[in-house]
Amino acid sequence: MSDDTTQLPVIPEYEGDDQELAACSPRIYVSNEEAAVLGAMRTLRERSLELRRALDSADEGDRPPLESELENLRSRWRALAKRREEAFRRKMIMLGHLPPDEDDWSS
Repeated sequence: MSDDTTQLPVIPEYEGDDQELAACSPRIYVSNEEAAVLGAMRTLRERSLELRRALDSADEGDRPPLESELENLRSRWRALAKRREEAFRRKMIMLGHLPPDEDDWSS
């Protein structure tokens, strides 16, 4: 079983000119919409970790409701992941990095 408590790496800010800077700002801007979705995803992940730990020590009779809740969390995660991607796309359109969708102009 993998260690589910690992954290994502933090990319340090560059100081000095010994390393090439990124084309965009080294600080990543997260929109309010993205932050809300990411917060909800984080909450789901924490609950998922609790459920997996409970499943490891659960008796056979206690497993079905835990597995059902875990599957429910997975479907909610997929829906949130889709919302996060849509929020990211909207942000990129607002910043001018992507062209607007044709659907946005048809109405």
